[in-house]
Amino acid sequence: MSCENILETMKKALLIPATEHYADDEILIHIASCRQLLVSAGIPSEIAESDDNPLVTALITIFVKTNFGFKSDGTVKELPKSFDVLLRQLCLTSSEVSGGSSS
Repeated sequence: MSCENILETMKKALLIPATEHYADDEILIHIASCRQLLVSAGIPSEIAESDDNPLVTALITIFVKTNFGFKSDGTVKELPKSFDVLLRQLCLTSSEVSGGSSS
């Protein structure tokens, strides 16, 4: 899935028509932020940057839907618990794929 495809997928999730571009920059920032969060959580960058992995797409969708339009007024907006569950699943899966050991 290309950058344009993941952007289109996120716009659909936010119920923004594909022909509207007013929010593209903010959505792209959230996509990049989520990918960076995945890498900082221990997901290999090649997996975090891949849009072919349904867990990555699901995590990005949750992240974008949670943070889109968020006002920086000091209130804390937490990610849903499903984000943590999927992130743990991706960590387990990616360590198996990348040959990580659990010793």
